[in-house]
Amino acid sequence: MSKLYMLFFLAVFAALPTMGQQVSDYYRLPDHNQVQYNRLVTRYGGAYIKDRWYVSLTGFVRADKALLDNSIGGMVGARRVVRPGWGALLGWAYKEKWAVEAGYVQSPAHTSLSVDRGRVVPSLFQYANDQHSFVLRGKRLLFSTSGPWRRSGFWLTAGVWLVPGKGGNRGELSLAEYAYRSREKVDTLRLSGETQLSNTPSAIAELGAEYSVRLSNRFDLGISARKLWGLGSSIDTDLSYSTTSKPTQYAQLRGLGSGMTYGMTLRYSIALKQPLSNVLKNTGSRLGK
Repeated sequence: MSKLYMLFFLAVFAALPTMGQQVSDYYRLPDHNQVQYNRLVTRYGGAYIKDRWYVSLTGFVRADKALLDNSIGGMVGARRVVRPGWGALLGWAYKEKWAVEAGYVQSPAHTSLSVDRGRVVPSLFQYANDQHSFVLRGKRLLFSTSGPWRRSGFWLTAGVWLVPGKGGNRGELSLAEYAYRSREKVDTLRLSGETQLSNTPSAIAELGAEYSVRLSNRFDLGISARKLWGLGSSIDTDLSYSTTSKPTQYAQLRGLGSGMTYGMTLRYSIALKQPLSNVLKNTGSRLGK
């Protein structure tokens, strides 16, 4: 009887791993086959992707310069401002040839004013809007640098930024000095200004180029350069310059957001339609060999 109990316990013990194994685990491909499949998809799968959804995180450097309508005899000038920015977008790509993406970008437009009153170091006054923008962008693959597999290639991009209009005061400036025309007469020179945010939304058009390369079946990396054209100002600096002996002059510095961006983007495909049979059939590969 003891031998019978012993055989029973041994049989139960041997059956435990089988009982704990799911049906999907039983038919699951070995890990090395999964690795092989992922490599095939990374190398050849781009040509067989019907469509995919992705999220992306982008970081860039933006250079923008406001538009000045009057330099007041060369005393004031607009300065270029270079600042980092970032964005997060959701996109959809069709057959790795067309794509559209939309999302949020944090990157301000500026008015940067340089005032030269004959001193060694000019005075600098810089203001920025609220940074928040929303972007909609379309993309078209110009040509692939990896043949028909479309693992990497150059894309043409075009889009528009929407900058909300918040309104409000951003700051004031006031400079004054005295100039002696003669021993008896003194001129008072005064420069004053006020910076305001726009009450209405504005837009920025963009046109750019991007080189994208697939890092894996899910990840790809893009390097881009884009030109920006402001279609309306989101921040303005209004100036007035007066002297005792001359009429008042006026100038305006308009922060359109025009300039350039240079950046990098990391994308992750959250859903893609890519039949397994297409990849294996057209590459002539078999898993498990």
